[in-house]
Amino acid sequence: MVLFILFLFSPTFTFAQPERIISLAPSVTEAIYYLGAIDKLVAVSDYCKWPEEVKNKPKVGGMINPSYEKILALKPDLVIISKDVTPIEVYNRLIELGIKVHVYAPETLKDMPDELIKLGIAIGKERQAKIVAHEFQKNIKKVKRTFNNQKALFVIWTEPLTVAGKSSHINEVMNLLGLKNIAEYSSINIERVIKLNPEIIFFGAGHETVPEGLLVKLKDTKAVKKGNIYFISDKIYHLSPRIVEGIKEMAGVKIRN
Repeated sequence: MVLFILFLFSPTFTFAQPERIISLAPSVTEAIYYLGAIDKLVAVSDYCKWPEEVKNKPKVGGMINPSYEKILALKPDLVIISKDVTPIEVYNRLIELGIKVHVYAPETLKDMPDELIKLGIAIGKERQAKIVAHEFQKNIKKVKRTFNNQKALFVIWTEPLTVAGKSSHINEVMNLLGLKNIAEYSSINIERVIKLNPEIIFFGAGHETVPEGLLVKLKDTKAVKKGNIYFISDKIYHLSPRIVEGIKEMAGVKIRN
């Protein structure tokens, strides 16, 4: 943690503007797109799927296990990692290899404007970053409570059952929309879900349908009884300006009483 904090305020940004950037996380790639610097990306992680422009860019591995050989071969001016998904060991290794690294580190929606501006400074897009950050703040302030304190669950994965807990930014979104998240932590068992009886259940990206067995187990919950089961795209997953579209998506579902 100390290394991350120290580096974020280090003199890295005094160097010439980078022209060859590698992104190791979808949130970073999305943010770079909004800052108008997608042309500077020479490679991305295997998990970066949006925008369309990055699909044909070279891939350098995962967020926690990138290929250092591929990264070095591309001779980047800057590698950008996301604090929430990339372990400090990767950061340390990149530094050991003599590669300049910027850590994109929003943990909440409130962190986003400052982190966007820091990212903008790092890639030579400070002016655009300030515009994007301001617009993001305006959009978040416009978010309305479209729900009336209904109990809800956001499922990230079904096997094992993994959900958005109270410490997640998705919980922050749920609060903004007027939903009461029944999950304290990222892990919850079926018995607990049944007892807490959510009125609405969201399933995140990667789920085109809900496993029939899971629906059978949850058949006595209000969400299943009323048909309040909704699928939300990956727009809600990443802390970038694109999350505004994900919030709108969640806000737009209709509860059946």
